Amino acid sequence: MSFLDGNYQLQESQRLEFKEAQVGLPDDIWETYSAFANTEGGEIVLGAHQDKESGEISLTGVTDAEALIDAFWNDVRNPTKVERDIMLADGVSAVTRDGLSIVVVTVPRAERGDKPVRVYDKRKKQMVAWVRRGTGDKRASESDLSLMAYDRTSSADRKTLDHYNLDALCPETIARYRALFAALKPESPWVTDSDEDFLYHVGATARDGKGIIRPTRAGLLAFGYEYEITDYLPQYLLDYREQTTGSDRWSDRVYSMSGDWSGNVIDFYLTVSQKLKNRFKAPFGTDEFGMSHSPRNPITEAANEAVTNALVHAYYGDSCTVKVVLTDEKLEVSNPGSLLVDRNVAIAGGVSETRNPTLMRILSFIGASDRAGSGLQNIWRVWKNDLSSTPLLVETHSPAAVRLTLSLEGLPTHASARSTIDADLAELLEFVGSRPNGIDSREVAAKTGVSIRVAQKRLKQLFDSGSITRTREGNTWRYRAATDIPAPDSQE
Repeated sequence: MSFLDGNYQLQESQRLEFKEAQVGLPDDIWETYSAFANTEGGEIVLGAHQDKESGEISLTGVTDAEALIDAFWNDVRNPTKVERDIMLADGVSAVTRDGLSIVVVTVPRAERGDKPVRVYDKRKKQMVAWVRRGTGDKRASESDLSLMAYDRTSSADRKTLDHYNLDALCPETIARYRALFAALKPESPWVTDSDEDFLYHVGATARDGKGIIRPTRAGLLAFGYEYEITDYLPQYLLDYREQTTGSDRWSDRVYSMSGDWSGNVIDFYLTVSQKLKNRFKAPFGTDEFGMSHSPRNPITEAANEAVTNALVHAYYGDSCTVKVVLTDEKLEVSNPGSLLVDRNVAIAGGVSETRNPTLMRILSFIGASDRAGSGLQNIWRVWKNDLSSTPLLVETHSPAAVRLTLSLEGLPTHASARSTIDADLAELLEFVGSRPNGIDSREVAAKTGVSIRVAQKRLKQLFDSGSITRTREGNTWRYRAATDIPAPDSQE
């Protein structure tokens, strides 16, 4: 709500604060200035009284609005009181409400490079950072300051991890990623690189101070083993759940600490992407290669954008669970960390601010991100145009987190969507038939974006039905279409 726009109640909130100012600027205005700047921004209304017993707020007005405005601008530009002036030129206004003269200070959300915004604390005799928590201003915690420090460095996820070597990265994930990269970018000179050179070029590794190639923070997240990632980031967790509406139990779950897959960001994204395709009745491959997004299914494309946004904007710090929950009624995606720009700016699009730009770069090479700051804008457009629904974006604090909720009202239920498996198997059979020299499970996984284990399962379904044959070649099975055998009527 905005006091300036007239859309307000006489009640404080995350972005609205009322203060008395009968005898000049109140001392605690600077705590609120710092808190709003370091959190979501907000309006400080000067000229109100709050009853100590009832808590009720009433407008009382100010005696000299122009003097208050001058005093504010003098103090906010005084480096002994305020560490950083982030105010916009039109950020202080004198307005009339109920016949009373009121001053409104509109504090913007500070840009990532300006945080933390500190102000002088007379009790501590030093500069202190504050954050907004509901209707109150609180001193910034170590967790708050850690997040701000990370965000100040725009390429923080490109730093090398000096205690890790390349053996912390999963070869199977690298092979899967490289197959997708080669399919999408066959002309790239990186296609013929060694794994070490390829990882360096995409940003997964870099040279440390001694010139030794090490994984970057983004590289460990993207390609590392879960036990190596949690050694560095103990609270790291990726969690996908399919739940029946109204139940706390899940019918399907993929989470990074399960111990039966790598647990890294790339494999999580590819696995979840395929599950979302199945849920929203996407074609067997959304495009020629089965991975990059396609307007043929805008719902799937937008859902993938939501997952990608959560992964690249997550703060993998003190509390770092990226969660994707799919029910019959909604898709909910949440990630730790605050928004880097104002909520309305993020939804409008065109501003590309990413907490983990190197991780975004890595994902963009396989079609998971356009890097143009239009992810939320596209989600809003698709959901409004195709589902006549407005997404819900909520930012919470202590700890900082962002949650995006997408209503699925009007879409087929999860149970009915599973009938698409038969169509998937039919198209897989057609794909195998197009390869006279046969195909193995790794090639199917790279083609479709599913995990190798899922590819093996589906190939086995076709083999058990007699639709394809297989021969042992080294340590793997190679599958070929059986001649004159109809497509199976499969069940899963």
